[in-house]
This record gives sequence, C-alpha cells and structure tokens, in this order.
Amino acid sequence: MKIFDRTWKMFVIASLLLSFVEVVAQQTPNQLLQDVHRKMMKVQDYTVDAGIKADIPLIKILPVNAVIYFKQPDNIKLESKSIAIMPKQGFSDVAKIILDSTSYTAVATGFETIGTVQTQIVSVIPSVDTGDLVLAKFWIDASVSLILKSQLTTRSNGTMTVEYFYGAQEAFGLPDKMIFTVDVKKFKIPKALATDLHNQHKVPEGNDKKDRKGQIVINLQNYRINTGLKDSFF
Repeated sequence: MKIFDRTWKMFVIASLLLSFVEVVAQQTPNQLLQDVHRKMMKVQDYTVDAGIKADIPLIKILPVNAVIYFKQPDNIKLESKSIAIMPKQGFSDVAKIILDSTSYTAVATGFETIGTVQTQIVSVIPSVDTGDLVLAKFWIDASVSLILKSQLTTRSNGTMTVEYFYGAQEAFGLPDKMIFTVDVKKFKIPKALATDLHNQHKVPEGNDKKDRKGQIVINLQNYRINTGLKDSFF
C-alpha cells in the first residue's frame, strides 16, 4: 500500500510539472511580455545604491559610487560625487517599449540557455518605423517573468545589450547587477561630461571608435522600494 501511495504521489507531481511546462510553452510572445510588465509595475519608485564601473575604449573612468532614483514611468536621476556614465536604456526603456502591445509586433524567435535557465526569445518590431527604436529582443525566463537579457537597436545609440542578474528583489523584477555592452561608435557621452573627458584623456592619433565595444557594469544594493518619490524631485 505504501508503495502504491508513493507511486501515486510521484505520478501526481510529474503530471503537475508537465502541465506547468505545457502552460508556459503555450504562452504567446505578447503574454510573456505583459507578464514581465506586470511584475515591473509592482514598483512605482525606488532608490538604490550603485557601484558603476565603465570600460570604454580610449576613455579612462574610475569606478564610482552613486545613488539612483527612479519613478514610473521613466523618471530617473543619478547622484554621484564623481564622473559616472549610466545608460538610461535598460532602466526605463524596456518597460516603456512593452507597455502598449498595440505599438509593436512581438514574435517568438527561439530559445537560448542562459546559465542554467532556458529562456524564450521574443523580438519586438515597432509598428511605426519612424521612431528611434529599430528592434528589441528579450530573453525571458517564463517561469518567473524576468528578462535575463535584452538587446535594443536604436537609430541614435546603435545596439546595446544588457544582462540582468537577480537576487533579493527578484519578486519586484529588480536586478542586483546589470552588464551593459554598448556600441562605442554611437554611444553618446553626456554633454556635461564630454568636455572634461576630452581634456583629460586625449584620443591618440590614428585611433577611432570604429567597431569597438564598451562595457558598463552596475552593481545595485540597498533598494528602497515604493517610498513615494515625488515628480518634483526629478
């Protein structure tokens, strides 16, 4: 009898797992994106301590500490005592892109294993081809509705890839670490910093930024979530 009970329990567990896998597999690209968006929208605002390390060819920038403030839908502010480069893409643009499902066509474009997780790849093509966004791709862990990697191709900044690593704030869709890989040829240094960087670090003759990739690593900790940041703060 005990053997029968054990076998029955294993059968029930296996059936539930298969049902779960089937449900995940049946999700449409739009459903995957909207599940991700719903998780993102649990956070109306946050404040977080950030350690930023930029490795941009021909530009030497020391690692800096900063505080990042964010409020939906796209208010973002960075405070630092040192020069810091932080792409806005990847922080607020992803949520804006997938907010309105009528503004794009979402297409399932395969699967890819990231670490130990099999992700579903969803490509997003804007309905209007006159905007800045050309194409977006998202690698989604459908079991927890998290984006593990994104790739945004825009007319103004070229192609930027972002890898997301989650920890304590996974339930809110907030990463502990982000790695940005940028197209240096098109990556725009903030105007307020461009002059100082040019004066401090001259570009050697014969060098340019053609076909170069830069990387920005941001470590995030001590999130303060939904504290009621005001629009006027930004």
